[in-house]
Amino acid sequence: METVTDGVYLISRGSNAYIVDGDDGVVLVDTGLPKRHGLIIEGLSDIGRSTKDVRAILITHAHFDHFGGAAALRSASDAAVYASHVDAMVIRGDKPAEPPPVLERLPFITSLMTIMPQAASLAVDHIVAEGFDQELPEDFTAIDTPGHTEGHLSYLLNRRGGILFVGDAANNANGSIKRGWFNRSTDTIEGSIHHLASFEFETAVFGHSGPLRSGASAAFCRY
Repeated sequence: METVTDGVYLISRGSNAYIVDGDDGVVLVDTGLPKRHGLIIEGLSDIGRSTKDVRAILITHAHFDHFGGAAALRSASDAAVYASHVDAMVIRGDKPAEPPPVLERLPFITSLMTIMPQAASLAVDHIVAEGFDQELPEDFTAIDTPGHTEGHLSYLLNRRGGILFVGDAANNANGSIKRGWFNRSTDTIEGSIHHLASFEFETAVFGHSGPLRSGASAAFCRY
């Protein structure tokens, strides 16, 4: 486990998940790959918390490497689950997941994905979108960042100058914001990155790269 800043912790094993500790309990942002939720439980223990302290699980998007541990963690905690309307249908098991954009460039990865453990479906308690996120934990704001999936969300935490949970909307490449190997150059994806640049935040954390701990919104503006 890696400390991003006070009260925000990164769990990384194939895909990044985040523990956000606060006075009112713990919020998880994404839950990593299926069958690896034990890493999050260990991380909670390391900071003196347990699954019973988890009050909310925020999902950036409905790919198995981002909500893979959500069903098990929800069962252990009774936490409320938050996602966008479109991606909630996948999380609930009502529609198949959108393939990641990288498959259009690297179709051979498709066969590898078929042998990966799949994420268990689960209920979504709250549908959120930019401007319609009043039920989120009080320090969080939802930002619509479609492209990687139709309903992809990023989340902005109002703490220490702002901490942006980017998900797979973009990537950190040695301090520079990049589209990421997992995205294609589309108007929607490019537009979401530029939209994130319109917000103020000191720190940004990502789905598949390390944190950008300072000057993060300026880095998005330079994209």
